[in-house]
Amino acid sequence: MKAKEKQVITALSAAIVVVAAALIFCLAAENRSASGEQESAGLEDQNTSDTETTESDSGTTEEASTEASAEDDSDSRTAAEIMDADDGYVFPDSNSSYLTESEVEKLSTEEIQYAINEVYARHGLKFTKKTNQERFEKKKWYTGTVDDQNDISLNQYEKKNVSLMADILEQKGAR
Repeated sequence: MKAKEKQVITALSAAIVVVAAALIFCLAAENRSASGEQESAGLEDQNTSDTETTESDSGTTEEASTEASAEDDSDSRTAAEIMDADDGYVFPDSNSSYLTESEVEKLSTEEIQYAINEVYARHGLKFTKKTNQERFEKKKWYTGTVDDQNDISLNQYEKKNVSLMADILEQKGAR
């Protein structure tokens, strides 16, 4: 009977090892999936924001041009219309996909600066400039809860997009 008991114990041990390995694999896959969702949604576990964008609320030389267009989730409106509306985003997916130079270059410097601020507004930055306060406080999606821009962690898409927009502002002589 001892040999049979050893066989049963060995078989049960092997089954436990297989189940444990499967469980670990499933948890790891779920963790990777959840991690990817957080990055694309711009949630926790994000890196610190670039210090290059500290000018985003301090003001820049701005043009008044409002000819450029940007698509909203529900319809096509100009960036200027979105800036003054109570909903919508200039770049609705800037927290989950990379912008192209051509998308950003279509905008005026004022609109690009607004789009940079929009990234931070999504994270609840309280703005010190009155024009930014007024624009974002009327947005349905905005809630100002963060006093310091350095307390905001941008995800990989947001960092790259803010950097691209800042570079284009610099090319246009607005920074």
